[in-house]
Amino acid sequence: MPRRTKLAPRKTPTQERSRATVDALVQATADLLVRDGYEKLTTNRVAERAGVNIASLYQFFPGKEALVAEVRRRHVEAQQVAMREAMTELRGQGLEATVRALVSMGVAAHAVNPKLHHALTEELPARVSRVGQPEEDPVLAEARKVFERLSVGVEDMERALWMVDTVAHAVIHRGVIERPGDLASGALTEELVTLLLRYLRRR
Repeated sequence: MPRRTKLAPRKTPTQERSRATVDALVQATADLLVRDGYEKLTTNRVAERAGVNIASLYQFFPGKEALVAEVRRRHVEAQQVAMREAMTELRGQGLEATVRALVSMGVAAHAVNPKLHHALTEELPARVSRVGQPEEDPVLAEARKVFERLSVGVEDMERALWMVDTVAHAVIHRGVIERPGDLASGALTEELVTLLLRYLRRR
C-alpha cells in the first residue's frame, strides 16, 4: 500500500452519525497520544477509548498513521484559522505591531493544549509529522502582503518569510518545552520581536 494511502483517511464521512464517529476516533487518538505516546498507540486502543467497533474504525482509517495524521491536520488547521483571522485585523498597522502580533499569536497557539503540540512535533515519525502542512500557508501569505506594503529591508521576500516563520516557530516551540517561565512572562516574546525587527529592518 502506498505511503500516501496509509496516511490518508479511507473516506470522508457525510452523515452526522459518521462524522460523530470520526470525531470520537480523532479525539481518542489525541488523548492516547498525549497520555502514552505514539509508540504505544494502537487502533484497538483508539477504538476502545472512542467506544467504536474496530471494524467501524477501519471503514474510515487504514491504520494509526492516518488517525494521527488527521489529528495533526486538525490541530494545524485550527491554529491557522485563528491566526489568519487575527492577521486580517492588522492591515494598515506598522511593522513592529505586525511582528509583535505574529509572535503573540504564535505563543498563544502553542499554549493551546501544549502536551498535544509537543506530541505532534516531537514524537511522530517524519512521514507523519509532515502531513497536513499546506504548500501555501495562508498566514504567511497575509504576512507577505503586510511586509510588501511596508517595504521591509529584505532582498528576497520568500526567503525572508521562511526565516521569520522558521526562527519564530523554533524559539516558541523550544520555549514551551525548555523555558516556559520566560514564555509566560513575555520575556521571550520581547527578545524574539527584537530579533525579527532587526532582521527585517536591515538595508
